[in-house]
Amino acid sequence: MTPIANRLLIIFLSLPTLLSAQYLTEGYGAFMQGFDVSAHQGQRFKVTAAVRAECLAPTSGAEVWVRIDKLDKKTGFFYNMMDKPIRDTTWKVYTVAGKIDKGAKNLVFGGLYQNKGNYYFDDFHLLIETSNNRWEEMSINDGNLEGDTTIFNKSWFYRHDWKFFSPRVTFEHPYEGKQAIKVDATQFVVVHQTGYGNNDSVGRFVKANGINIYVETYGQGEPLLLLHGNSSDINSFRLQIPELSKHYRVIAVDSRGQGRSTEDGNTYTYDLFAEDMNALLDTLHLDSVNVLGWSDGGNTGLIMAINYPRKIKKLAAMGANVFIDGTVVEKWVFDTLRAQQRDLEHDTAAWSRNRSRLITLLLTEPRHRFEELAAIHCPVLVMAGDHDVIREPHTRQIARHIPGSTLVIFKKGTHEEPWEHPDRFNKTVLDFFNRPSP
Repeated sequence: MTPIANRLLIIFLSLPTLLSAQYLTEGYGAFMQGFDVSAHQGQRFKVTAAVRAECLAPTSGAEVWVRIDKLDKKTGFFYNMMDKPIRDTTWKVYTVAGKIDKGAKNLVFGGLYQNKGNYYFDDFHLLIETSNNRWEEMSINDGNLEGDTTIFNKSWFYRHDWKFFSPRVTFEHPYEGKQAIKVDATQFVVVHQTGYGNNDSVGRFVKANGINIYVETYGQGEPLLLLHGNSSDINSFRLQIPELSKHYRVIAVDSRGQGRSTEDGNTYTYDLFAEDMNALLDTLHLDSVNVLGWSDGGNTGLIMAINYPRKIKKLAAMGANVFIDGTVVEKWVFDTLRAQQRDLEHDTAAWSRNRSRLITLLLTEPRHRFEELAAIHCPVLVMAGDHDVIREPHTRQIARHIPGSTLVIFKKGTHEEPWEHPDRFNKTVLDFFNRPSP
C-alpha cells in the first residue's frame, strides 16, 4: 500500500509524482500550458491528447499530465501517467480526468517523456462538465498544434536548457491535420541506473516458486529481508536501506508481479507471496532471516511467521492487517479502490490488468484470524501510525494476539511513516533487531 484523505489514497493508488525518485537518475522533459479554471471550481474535467512513442530504452516512455495550481499556491489534483507510461508506436488518444479543486486557479497540462526515443503528441483538448453529463470544450492555445513555430513557442512552455528533450513542430505522420509535436531524444545517453530497485551492480533474478524474483543485496552481517507494499518495489525502502545495511545484510526483493519480478498468472494472495519468500530463502540457502515488512509486506511477514516459523528470527511489521473488512479500514478506502478498478475495466494494457489484480488483492485479502497469530513465537515488532489507514484497534489486536510482541504507535504518523519520519522509523526498527533475543 502508499499518505489522511488524499495522502492515504496514494497508499492504494501508487501514482508516482513527476519527480519520482525512480526517474531522478535518468532524463526527462515536459511541455505544458495553463488554463484559468477559477470559474470552474468543483467541476469535472477531461484532458485528451493523441500520443505515440518510439522507445529506445527499457525505461523510456511518454505521458499526458495534468496539475491544478491553487490560489494559495498549493497543488491540487495531479496525475502524470508515470504509473502506466505510453510505449505504443501507433497513435492512440489518452485521457486524464479529474475534478477541479476548490480554490483552483489554473489547470496546467501537457506532455511528458523520459529517456531515449522519439515521442509524438497531437490534438490536445480540454473539456469541462458544465452541467450533468454535458461537457463543453474549452478554447486552448494551439491545442491542435497547427500553428507555426512561433505560435507553438508562445502557447506551450518547456525547458529550453534540456537539449535532449526539446519539443519541435513536425510534419512527420501527424495524428490529425498537417503537424504534430516531436521530441527527438534519440541522442540521449541513458544513465546507468544505480537507484534502489534497478541496480544491476548488486541485483539479480532468482528462480523460485516458478517465477523470477528480483533481489538486491546490500551490506554485511545477519540477513534482513525487506518486503514492500502493494504496487510498489524495492525503491520504497530507499530511506531505510542505507542505514539498515550498516548493520545487516539487507536482502531487498520485488514481490511477485511488482517491480521487476515476474508472475505466472496465479491469483495474488498473501499466502502465495509468503510461499514465494519461503522458496526464495531455500534457493538462497538461508535457514532463517530477520524480516521487515511494510503494509502488504507486513501481511506477508506475519503469514511467513505462521506458516514457516523456522525461517523467521525476528519480524518487524509496519501497517499490517490480518483480514480485511470495515473494522480494518474506512469505507472510503473500498469505494476508492472499486472506482479505480472500474476505470481499468476496459484498459487492456498489461500494466492495467496487473494493477486490477493487485487492487483485488487489497479488496479481498488477507483472510486470516487473530487467533492464528498465537502460533508466532519469534520476537515481533508491530508498528503503525496514529493516523494510519489501518485502524488502530486492529493494529493493537495484532500485537495482543502475538505472544510477547512489542507495539509501537507512532505519534503524528501515517501509513507512510518510513518515508515521513525515516530517522524515527529506522531507529525503532534497529533498536528492535539489535535487541538480544530472549
